[in-house]
Amino acid sequence: MVLLGFAFNYLAMMALCLAMPRHHKLLLQKEPAAARQHLLRGLAIGALVVALALCVRELGGEIGTLIWFCLLMLAGWLLVGLLAWRARWVFRMAAVLPVVSGVLLVL
Repeated sequence: MVLLGFAFNYLAMMALCLAMPRHHKLLLQKEPAAARQHLLRGLAIGALVVALALCVRELGGEIGTLIWFCLLMLAGWLLVGLLAWRARWVFRMAAVLPVVSGVLLVL
């Protein structure tokens, strides 16, 4: 469940990243429209809330919130590293993380 929270944190950070014109242009080769920026920010807030809910449900209020902040920080570091060295892997990681965490959750 915590790994699924990490996946949602990564998706939220990626959505916030894509809401910024500089990173949107780097990853998608075009400027984002204002409506798309608002949509991405809304999706990021939703993903952060889901990740927080997953962590709190699994670990309790205090520890779950603390782990959520740690996972958010790790997701940000992963995204920054991918943007710096392997920008094309940003979307691949966004597709792989939820699938892997879902499979591990089922097992």
